Amino acid sequence: MFSRGPPSTLTKKHPFARTFEPPNWRLLITHTVLCLLTYPVLLVFIIIAGGKTLFWTRFLVSTGCGLVGFFLGFSLLRLGKRFLEASTWATVIHQSRVPNHPGVRLRDLAARSDDPTSAWSAVRLLWDRSVYLGTSRKSRKSYDTRPWSIYIFFFLFLVVAAASLPFLFGRLVTITTTHQSQYYHEVAVMGDLSTNDIAKAVSLAPAFEGSSLTWTLSPFSTHGGLPPVVSFKWDLEDGESDDIYFSETVLSQLLPGGSGFGTFETATKLPEKEIKGGEKTKTTVNDPSKPVDPGNVLRYPRWGIRIHCTKLPDPSINIVPQSDNNLTYTFTPRATLRSLFDSFKLPLPAEFEAPVNGSKVLQKNDTFPVGLDVAATSLGISFSGNGEDGNGWVTLESVLVRLNTTYTPNGKFGKLSNMTDDTGQQTPIGYDSAICLELYEPWILETFNQTTGLPTSIERNTGLPLTDPNIKRQLNSTNLWQAYVIAHDNSVNQMLKDNGRDADYVPSATVISFTTGQGPKGYTELSPEAFAQARAQADASNVLPYFAGTGPVVARSYPDRVISSATIQPIEMVIALGAIFIIGWVAECFFELYSWLAAFHADELVGERGPGLAKNMELADIQERVGGLKFRYVN
Repeated sequence: MFSRGPPSTLTKKHPFARTFEPPNWRLLITHTVLCLLTYPVLLVFIIIAGGKTLFWTRFLVSTGCGLVGFFLGFSLLRLGKRFLEASTWATVIHQSRVPNHPGVRLRDLAARSDDPTSAWSAVRLLWDRSVYLGTSRKSRKSYDTRPWSIYIFFFLFLVVAAASLPFLFGRLVTITTTHQSQYYHEVAVMGDLSTNDIAKAVSLAPAFEGSSLTWTLSPFSTHGGLPPVVSFKWDLEDGESDDIYFSETVLSQLLPGGSGFGTFETATKLPEKEIKGGEKTKTTVNDPSKPVDPGNVLRYPRWGIRIHCTKLPDPSINIVPQSDNNLTYTFTPRATLRSLFDSFKLPLPAEFEAPVNGSKVLQKNDTFPVGLDVAATSLGISFSGNGEDGNGWVTLESVLVRLNTTYTPNGKFGKLSNMTDDTGQQTPIGYDSAICLELYEPWILETFNQTTGLPTSIERNTGLPLTDPNIKRQLNSTNLWQAYVIAHDNSVNQMLKDNGRDADYVPSATVISFTTGQGPKGYTELSPEAFAQARAQADASNVLPYFAGTGPVVARSYPDRVISSATIQPIEMVIALGAIFIIGWVAECFFELYSWLAAFHADELVGERGPGLAKNMELADIQERVGGLKFRYVN
């Protein structure tokens, strides 16, 4: 099998001629080209897979990963094949130098040549080397100390790596899904107030004037049935973000003849619309009398809330705990108001550029507190024992916290003052205050009209228009002031009802939610952030649902078709391809074989004399008869 004397390849010059076997440049170039082509080929498959359903995106990505993984894996096996071949011949040579019974059985040698790139062949060779006496390090230490078993393990590593490449490439491609947003038709949903709804709101105005009734629009029994609150992040240009709060869509808003909560009925109940068994809900395009297709994504305008709050500065001056007329006052500096409006990129209204008007704020003979800079103060509000352009409402409100410090062992307040209780004892009362700027704005939001369960809001172009002139395409607050006042006061009164013992200044769950504390005595300190979140959630739950009554608005209905896209993780992919490239070059270039074989100067490979073979013998019989013959190298 080998010519007499050293192999002639030793005389060829190459970069590794002094130490290693000359590489197969054709295989190395092929491997290099495959590594360079893998990324662009995968990119082509990913481009083709974009915009298709999840099944076809996965299929195309898997096909591309499998294709490039197969060719790269096959290249690695071709480069690493000589590790197994050299280890096989090394086993023959080692066993040939055993004094008694030298050589390797023919069936063992033939098994290696059946599939020279098989992992099973490598495993069997490892087993044979553990069985043959001549392959042990002790038997061959005088002439060969090379770690042949490690070479075999390296070949097994190449087999595992080659088989894993399609899986590895598949993990380096990210597949994302989204609802398609190209094709839609227009439908009508109940997302605004009709003229009749507004008239009913006006009729309720007397019930919300003053504090004698503390009226609310819905009884406690149905309060839990109000739509849940959802919020989303809105990224700002300066890198910051705002939380926007919405009221969830209710199913009756999506049905013909349905409504939201904004009907302002005196005995408000959960809006509902019965769907008879077996009734079809197929939408007819351009027909607002038809229901919305279940399973579609709806995109339409809705009212949302943003709010910023800040603590009242210098409470020792800006808070008057109790005046001669038993009133509490808070005064807000102009600089504080300006910072709130600046946070929304809004100009400070002209009325706040002027000093606070004491005649409109102070009652009877009450006076400004000592030390107050009236010229720099723009807002004053009194507390008893308790602007419009069509784009929404801007609300500026103060919150005053008054608590008996007996119930707040961990409480921290801006100002403390003693008050005489019913027994004539002096009781310390803690005071703190914050000022908030709250914006009610129209936003475009998407709602998934599920086939089962309630509609769900989600974050989000060709279509047929809805031509009914009575259906609005955008929200406008111009005629909704009275409805806003009613809904706003409803939210305030809902919070006040959780504070029924206000005269005793005891904590409530609502007040505790304005802090970072927990439990009945967990009040810590008024937090502007915590209060802003609590107030926004309360208003989204108790105000926003009443802005959707029986007034229809246009919604785009997108069929629920999920499309997918795929992207390559570039850094990880380049690292993986670089590792595969290096492994291939190491397998081909840095291996010493011919120089080692030449040291033996083997004359020939001879076999034992075995039994003769008869004509027309079956292959299995031939293997049985001669498979046990041994072959060995001889000098």
